[in-house]
Amino acid sequence: MIGAPPMLRRILSRPPLIARLLALGLLATAPAGCASGPQQQDLSYSDQAEAYFQAGEQRFERRDYLEAMRLYNTVRNQFPYSRWAALAHLRIADAYFEQDQNASAVEQYRAFIQLYPRHEKVEYAHWRIALSFYEQMPSDFFVLPPAYERDLSSTRDAVREMRIFLQRYEDSEYAAEARGLMRDAQRRLADYEFYVATYYLERDNPRAAAQRLTHLLRNFAGLGLDPEALFLLGKAYLQLDEPGRALTAWTDLIEVHPAHPRATQAKKLLEERGLHQVEETENAGEEQGG
Repeated sequence: MIGAPPMLRRILSRPPLIARLLALGLLATAPAGCASGPQQQDLSYSDQAEAYFQAGEQRFERRDYLEAMRLYNTVRNQFPYSRWAALAHLRIADAYFEQDQNASAVEQYRAFIQLYPRHEKVEYAHWRIALSFYEQMPSDFFVLPPAYERDLSSTRDAVREMRIFLQRYEDSEYAAEARGLMRDAQRRLADYEFYVATYYLERDNPRAAAQRLTHLLRNFAGLGLDPEALFLLGKAYLQLDEPGRALTAWTDLIEVHPAHPRATQAKKLLEERGLHQVEETENAGEEQGG
């Protein structure tokens, strides 16, 4: 069943009930949100709720989300004390999610958590909230400018929600995927910092570039941009006439990422500019001062 959590798939293993209800004419003749007629006496309150819910699931599987949501709302409104009311609420949120209406999905998932805080699917609802924020991030596919040049508030929101989820459910079945998606979102933020730093360097503003690169290395280390960031940081410090800091950045690059092409360039620049002598001079001064 498309989009159905495993628990729901186990529950919904009684298709004969829908067939029975259809045979009685309840689903076919009842107006929206109402089940009426003498046939109700042939089914219990719980069975009627389940039948409407299963009918909603069939519509959901066919991607007829509007009709599925109507049936789920029938369960919530007409059978609020059945076990199916909570599940119907959750599936309404899923239907919004499948239609890329992520803000509405988040609203429904949060309402579910508030209404049913002890429900076994609360963890799932928290996960889908985080996933909904991730889905709202800008995409690079066939779109200009690239994502890192556009508003990244939704990307920051996605990182925040993934982190919150992992703090609550570090051993969740969704944890591995959450970590991967959070890393992807963080990489987009790192790409943005790198892009802005490059922009500043190209426009002769090395101090602003150095600030951006330092922020990147402190907050987004290990995401694949460290060698490039360290190399540019060294160049920015040279432009600021701070050779000692340039030496530190490039030494870190060479020691931590020795196989990276930027490490080879850094070695060459250190030799050409005699920056090793800066370190020797500073060390000598420290010894004399001591």
